[in-house]
Amino acid sequence: MKKFVSLFMSAVLMSLGISGCGASEEPRKSVFPDNAFKEIPAEYLQHCDQGGMLMSVKYETKNYSGGGEKFEKTAYVYLPYGYDGSDTSKKYDVMYYMHGGGGSEKELFGGLMEDNNAKRVLDNLIANGDMEPCIVCTPSYNNPYNGDATQCCKFFWEELVNDVIPAVEGTYNTYCEKTTKSGIKASRLHRGFGGFSMGSACTWWVFENALDYVGYFLPVAGDSWALGQGAGGYNPDGTAEYLADVVRDYGYDWEDFYIYCGVGSNDDMAGPNMKPMVNSLKKEEFNDVFREAENFADGNFYFVIRDGGWHDQNTVHRLIFNGLPKFFG
Repeated sequence: MKKFVSLFMSAVLMSLGISGCGASEEPRKSVFPDNAFKEIPAEYLQHCDQGGMLMSVKYETKNYSGGGEKFEKTAYVYLPYGYDGSDTSKKYDVMYYMHGGGGSEKELFGGLMEDNNAKRVLDNLIANGDMEPCIVCTPSYNNPYNGDATQCCKFFWEELVNDVIPAVEGTYNTYCEKTTKSGIKASRLHRGFGGFSMGSACTWWVFENALDYVGYFLPVAGDSWALGQGAGGYNPDGTAEYLADVVRDYGYDWEDFYIYCGVGSNDDMAGPNMKPMVNSLKKEEFNDVFREAENFADGNFYFVIRDGGWHDQNTVHRLIFNGLPKFFG
């Protein structure tokens, strides 16, 4: 039942009617579930009979953080239960999620045949109607030509926009009508990006450089390194001001994007940097672009400190459980 999907199959899939959709950026939604953090119910960690399937997509990319060498990469793709590529009337939001340091595209879901906690959470969220069926893609910032993870994360946004999104959203039924820059921008409110630890730093760089193409952000256990590694801790006000100015330079305000982020209370690696930055983002002077709210109908920013949480996948799963329904509920 599970199978690999490679980029060379795109022409065949397109002939079956698999394409994008949505011609223009939609207006801001007005109804959202409350942001309040909840622990995952035990039953959501159990096998779901209406489970999705994991696929793999291969795509061509290049070394954006160095000499531009071309190579092939693989991303994993979660397709929700009932996905039918021939039914082009049904469109799907897409969440891209980046692994942490030393990880790979397999970090969140494991192998193609596995049924781990992350997959069970998604299966049960969708089966129980907590959110609309969505596609989740797990790429990797790993680069055979550059072993500097920081540089790979910093420039991954180019790979995302130029290569990953076209490969995924040109293959499956999404809200991206055309995988040109204008088509990706037009569908930005049907697309999210998040990540854990180093992947969280990557998320903030995607926010900084690709806000025109992504509308939802889920950084877990990591601050923005725009002003230097760990600058969210040693220069929180400067980091917040920089990020606010980034949004203003795009011509956006708080109504144009959403951030649901968090860290574990026991996370001594990321907490000391993420918490001060978030406290600065909440300041009134940045309220035009970062507006904290208990419900995204009234704002665009929410920060969770998960009681008892560590710097681990358990915290990731809980932020996904809470965040995705706020984006795609």
